[in-house]
Amino acid sequence: MKNSLLFLLLLSFVLFSCKKDEEEVIPDPYDNITVSQSQEAFILLTTATWCGYCGEWGIPTFEEAFAGADGIDATRVNGLALHYSTSDPMYLAMSQTIKTQYAIGGPPNLWIEFNNAYNLMPSGWKNAIKTRQAETAPKSGVGMYVEYASGTYTVYTKVKYFSSLTGTYNLAIYAIQNGIVNPQSHNIDGTIPDYVHNEVLRGEITANSPWGVQLFSGSSPSTEYKATYTYTPPSSIQPTNIHFVAVIYEMSGGVPVSSVNSNTK
Repeated sequence: MKNSLLFLLLLSFVLFSCKKDEEEVIPDPYDNITVSQSQEAFILLTTATWCGYCGEWGIPTFEEAFAGADGIDATRVNGLALHYSTSDPMYLAMSQTIKTQYAIGGPPNLWIEFNNAYNLMPSGWKNAIKTRQAETAPKSGVGMYVEYASGTYTVYTKVKYFSSLTGTYNLAIYAIQNGIVNPQSHNIDGTIPDYVHNEVLRGEITANSPWGVQLFSGSSPSTEYKATYTYTPPSSIQPTNIHFVAVIYEMSGGVPVSSVNSNTK
């Protein structure tokens, strides 16, 4: 009888210990991130609410890329709409900085991967996106996992190096916003009062810098890069429909000269 009681006590202790161990396992947010070795396309649009051509063809063409028009893979398109004009209600000084550094014209101006040749060539711009996406074996990739609580976004980030890189490389993570309703000028339809604006640049979250933070300088490390960043939308904007665009930049002289890969979450 005593032996049976002792056995039951020991069994209860083992089961309780196992249950306690199971309860103490804390999920790792980084396990939710998959970094795929596929080439994504990074695109920009300069735009303004007072620009009739922006409403007529600039913004619609930009949005067609995210809708997968003409054979574009919409899951591998990442972009920013740069409202750089101080008279635009979605103005951001960083948008002007990016526009100036990349010598982007407009508005509107369609830009892809440091190629500014498609300002008035929407079809050529779309083809350039498909050409970029068709590239194989990118040397690096980036993925993100996002949580939201109490007005703050937490962005878990992972960068993988698939082959050796040499030089100086940065990671920028841009906060963008979709679904912003604001009047937009249109050359044919006049002013459209309930125009919906997407991919609007709201800021950069790694260092509040247009070019982000340095990943490395020299040779790419053998281990993947992991970091966590937070973003609290300013009170001047709605905290909803926020997404994040991560870009791996090759740097020279403190400014980007190309992008290795990108992603959106």
